[in-house]
Amino acid sequence: MAIKYPDYTNSIMNVSNTFLHYYGIKTKHNGIAELEEQLKSNPDHIIYILLDGLGANIVNNHLKDSDGIKKNMIKEITSVFPPTTVAATNSVLSGQPPLTTGYLGWVQYFEQEDSDVTIFLNTDFYDEEIKFDYVIREKFLSYKSIITQINEFRPDVDAGVIVPKIIGGTTESFHDAVEQVLISTHNKDKSFTYLYWTDPDLTEHKFGINSKETISTIKNLNKDYEELIENLPDNTMVVLIADHGLTNVEEVFIKKYETLMSYLKRKPSIEPRAINFFIKDGMLDAFKHEFNKHFEEPYMLLTKQELFDSNLLGFGEKHELIDMFIGDYIGIATSHILFSLNGKKTYKAHHAGLLEDEMMVPLIVFQK
Repeated sequence: MAIKYPDYTNSIMNVSNTFLHYYGIKTKHNGIAELEEQLKSNPDHIIYILLDGLGANIVNNHLKDSDGIKKNMIKEITSVFPPTTVAATNSVLSGQPPLTTGYLGWVQYFEQEDSDVTIFLNTDFYDEEIKFDYVIREKFLSYKSIITQINEFRPDVDAGVIVPKIIGGTTESFHDAVEQVLISTHNKDKSFTYLYWTDPDLTEHKFGINSKETISTIKNLNKDYEELIENLPDNTMVVLIADHGLTNVEEVFIKKYETLMSYLKRKPSIEPRAINFFIKDGMLDAFKHEFNKHFEEPYMLLTKQELFDSNLLGFGEKHELIDMFIGDYIGIATSHILFSLNGKKTYKAHHAGLLEDEMMVPLIVFQK
């Protein structure tokens, strides 16, 4: 199984920086040279699409060379670490690495609430009855998005966002989102639109990356994409990426390892394939020995300092709360094993580890 590390000079974060540079906004990170070259055409409209879970493996294995998405793929780029939606989409929307945004994964521990918070749901992961009277991520993890930056720096460009109804938008299908972005783009002089969609990730989680359901979903997404590029106004660029890929997994319920769990001072967090451990005083060596006894082959165990030294989270300024989020050790999947944190869900495929299928995503560019 091939291991792949994030490349913060050739990642989804760098795509966003390319757009910021195009609009004259200075950043601390480089852009993507191939995309910069195409932007020399000076498009009036840019449509920036993120299809959740559309890894390069999915494009290469399930689409024909003549299919629009595969036909317009100019290269493969990496996600960020962890390659998971919370970390990756916020890197895309900020142009910053997880080290700087503080967005690491589905579950992050907040001392302020003494809670393992499900970031996007604003509830306690282990007790969903616990809810908060304010939005934790807005208070502690806020940043200026690329949309806001473009609107502020280039008021002549109408920058906006289209997302599914289930996360606060108005669209109920990717087809509807395509129709909405076409109407919007045709009625503006200059525009930048970020369009996020939840598939194929949701389908892959449930059925696996090679299932007939996933293949059908990919083909339908490609059909809608082809409809989009066929009906664009002139001088428009469509750039399509993913936040991460997925790989088929085999679940292991970590709570069954009672000796291992006895060394923890709180429950695991972040992600099942990038699993975060806070260890009781005096138990660091015992935990490491017990963990490696069972999982040295499927998981790479790093201390907090080793994680920082590895630059897996990126380069630059550290978020002020990053040390609070990361425990004494983090276990990073290098195989198809997945730790089930609460035993409630069964996944056929997942992400957030270091396998190539999780890390590599397509950069797809079309110009009219």
